[in-house]
Amino acid sequence: MSQKTEPDIKPEYRALSGADWHAYESCLKGLLRVREPEVVAWYATEAKANLHQIQTLVLHRSWRWPLRHLPLLLCRGPARSGAIFLRWRNQQNNRSGTPGWQALVQDTTLPRPVRDALLAIELDRIAFNMQMSVATFILRQCRECSAKVKNARNILASFPPAT
Repeated sequence: MSQKTEPDIKPEYRALSGADWHAYESCLKGLLRVREPEVVAWYATEAKANLHQIQTLVLHRSWRWPLRHLPLLLCRGPARSGAIFLRWRNQQNNRSGTPGWQALVQDTTLPRPVRDALLAIELDRIAFNMQMSVATFILRQCRECSAKVKNARNILASFPPAT
């Protein structure tokens, strides 16, 4: 019987770079140049789709190393708004969020590179969640403004033209 070995994984977490964010940033061009809520919604929806790619990138990078070897999970967490954020959970799911992450970062028995990687992951998680929150807010505003525009047009259409 042959033993299955893991491929060599370089023990580091590679934080998101400007190139990683480039596709997301390019879809935002023109977002605030338009005034029609439907067009703004299209740009925001595209931005949100690109953010999901960034989310997957953060999850895959963090799971390769160091999270595979720690009692902490980084996972997708849906919110009432419909957005899906990155959340920390421990494997027992009884201590979650920042306290679980903080306990590991402050654990001096962990090697410094592991704690540095946890910090880099947390910084990427914070930036991602902020961007997702902004995109979700923009989409909500677009829905509300579209309804107001429709209502305003209906009000005018309900009156006969002046003679």
